Amino acid sequence: MKKPIFLAAFLVISLPTTSPSAARAAKAVDQSEVAITLERSACLGPCPVYKVTIHGDGRVIFTTDTEPVGQVDEAHRRFVQSDGVLLPGTHEDNVSAADVAALIERFRAAGFWKLRHAYSTPVNDSPAYVVTFDTGKSRKTVIGYVGSESAMPHSVTELEEAIDRVAGTDRWVRGTQGLLPWLERAGFDFHSGKAAELAGAAAFGDGAEETVLGLIDRGAPLDGNVTVSGSWRASPVLSTKSAGILITESAIKRGYAKLFRRMAAAGWLEKMGVANAAQAFAENAAGCSPQLVDAAADAGVDIDVGGQRSADDDPDGPEGKTALAELATSYACEGREADRVKTAERLLAHGANPNRRDSLGRTPLYGVESPDLLNFLLQHGADATAKSIDGQSMVFGSWTDAIVLRLLEAGASPAGHYDVDGVRTLAEQAKYRKMPLVANWLAAHPEAYHR
Repeated sequence: MKKPIFLAAFLVISLPTTSPSAARAAKAVDQSEVAITLERSACLGPCPVYKVTIHGDGRVIFTTDTEPVGQVDEAHRRFVQSDGVLLPGTHEDNVSAADVAALIERFRAAGFWKLRHAYSTPVNDSPAYVVTFDTGKSRKTVIGYVGSESAMPHSVTELEEAIDRVAGTDRWVRGTQGLLPWLERAGFDFHSGKAAELAGAAAFGDGAEETVLGLIDRGAPLDGNVTVSGSWRASPVLSTKSAGILITESAIKRGYAKLFRRMAAAGWLEKMGVANAAQAFAENAAGCSPQLVDAAADAGVDIDVGGQRSADDDPDGPEGKTALAELATSYACEGREADRVKTAERLLAHGANPNRRDSLGRTPLYGVESPDLLNFLLQHGADATAKSIDGQSMVFGSWTDAIVLRLLEAGASPAGHYDVDGVRTLAEQAKYRKMPLVANWLAAHPEAYHR
């Protein structure tokens, strides 16, 4: 990574100084004059870029029409294609005065007026978060730029989250369920092409399943074509396709079983193609959703087909990995480890083969890092003695001490070598990667090399 070049420029921001009346303002605030603002800047990724202001009378103004917060933000905006917000633009709403009063109290309790004006870390790939409290007489801004690494009190992050929560920004940013009633109040045309685009974007992005279903229930036309792109300017733009097919694909990728059943019942699975659905199912590890496994199997999707290599995949990587095999490393399961095992359970219940090999001869045991998933597979017929086409056992898919040890105990061969970190034997890797359990086991079982 190159040495940061934008940080100094980022920090040169015109910051209002705390006035002499700051201490008094912290104690006595005229709520009718208060304005609390949170601004989130761009990053080198899909970070949401917006500014939201909550006024003392409860008015909320949210907008994605913002100026860059210094040169780092300006540089980031040249590389990202999206502002990371589902429904960009300027939107307004109202919250209760009581909620605003409670938010003001949080600022007082956090000692906001005593905080530094900026907490920054010397990196250049992250977003900045800017919090401003304006009493009408005094004004203070606190900037956090990877502030957690620069002694920024956690209370600042809690204030940022509280502002978002009171303002309800998630409905516009991610498409949570609060979006639908707001759209209704705003007089949104649910039968318009914009509704179809919104449903497709919510399904493809981070929208709630109920939001997508709600848009469909309210009449979003799914036959029209929509286009969704990635968050980087270099990202490929998806080919234009009907909203119905895009939503069906997204339901599979995200594990939205209820949405998938709705789309299948409406004929969209047939329009997408059952074989294409099977590919998406495999490549996305069934969305790490046990419910989707049942829904897909009920709809006639082959839940044990091997996925094809895409243009973005490593050309030397395997092809033909099933959903069960993809579960080993799928990001779809991040934060939902219990679902990783439950999804495997449903896959096996519907006939998935725990020993099916990909194009390199690797089985679903290869690359597993979850002890629970590993034990489940071994308990349900996965063969630890299996070897890939080049003769390597499944232990060479991991260098996690407990994982490799479990495979060795189950019969895997220690003979062979890793094809990453240089060419190392298991014993060499155990020393390099600090795997004492494996090192001790190898020393006690020299005969295992003949497996």
